Amino acid sequence: MRKDRSLDSCFEEIQCYSHYQGADYTGIRNRYGDKFLRKRLNGQLDLYRIHHSEDKDHPLHWKQRAFRSFLKMGLICTGLYPRAKQNARTPVVIERTILLPQLPAEFDGIRILQVSDFHFEFIPELPKIMKQALSGTTFDLCVCTGDFRGETTGPYQESLEHLATCRESLGPDMYTVLGNHDNVELIPRLSALGIRCLVNESVYVRKGESSLCLVGIDDPHYYQTHDLENFRQEVKDAATSILLSHSPEICREAAEIGFDVMLSGHTHGGQICLPGGFPVMGHIGSAPRKCLRGAWNVDQLQGYTSNGIGCSTMDVRLNCPPELTIHTLKRI
Repeated sequence: MRKDRSLDSCFEEIQCYSHYQGADYTGIRNRYGDKFLRKRLNGQLDLYRIHHSEDKDHPLHWKQRAFRSFLKMGLICTGLYPRAKQNARTPVVIERTILLPQLPAEFDGIRILQVSDFHFEFIPELPKIMKQALSGTTFDLCVCTGDFRGETTGPYQESLEHLATCRESLGPDMYTVLGNHDNVELIPRLSALGIRCLVNESVYVRKGESSLCLVGIDDPHYYQTHDLENFRQEVKDAATSILLSHSPEICREAAEIGFDVMLSGHTHGGQICLPGGFPVMGHIGSAPRKCLRGAWNVDQLQGYTSNGIGCSTMDVRLNCPPELTIHTLKRI
């Protein structure tokens, strides 16, 4: 059960954890308000307590240990472990087209790079891998659908250092949302790297007299601090609207609001899949199974769930390559 602390109590408890110390909440508080910050910090502190509990018999601890041991042993016994580790370090660049009847002519052919689920600590060489994969690839802007840190909680400095290393490869214009592995304290750190974090916010990408409405929501999976309702009129008025959401779980709500495109990650496409792409593990939550990976539709909403560039739990993949995705928007 989640604990309901006051905002002052959150600030007081945060000082017990070294990686929170020194975080500047003034800008975050002014920008998003006390209600949002209180709910987000309560969730972060609860999750941290669970993950760092000294009770080694806590269900979360033994389930994680058992799953990792079972997965590694299974891959070793089948002789697939070296291949699975190499697969996790061999991304593919996927080129795809999204057809949009109301797309302003100025944006016809715009190329949007989507990256997701870095989880840097599991593959420290990921910045170099990404730089090589993107060499010679052109795109107009980059969007990230969350999860920079490897573990769910704890220090994030290592992830920021890796992100800084590969930042230049991701182009000058980059927008992101936070995932369930990301602390709200990252927002000013991301801004310092030239990355605009959208937390239940919209921004307009402009060309001449036309614009694209780009909306980003906070993590709907664990923290459930997302807010779509406030964008109903804005989406209705926009010629074309794109939603960034870490998880595809709110796809039905996004379709009802009227978004044209939704880009997500979180599921890793299953990460470990049987031949044919059937996932051994997945994080689909309440979303339809069709939203696990790749392109999907809910009513008029055109969605895409990235396999992600990194790995969760272990640095292995089977029948589910890591990906960097370029969405080309075309007017029809």
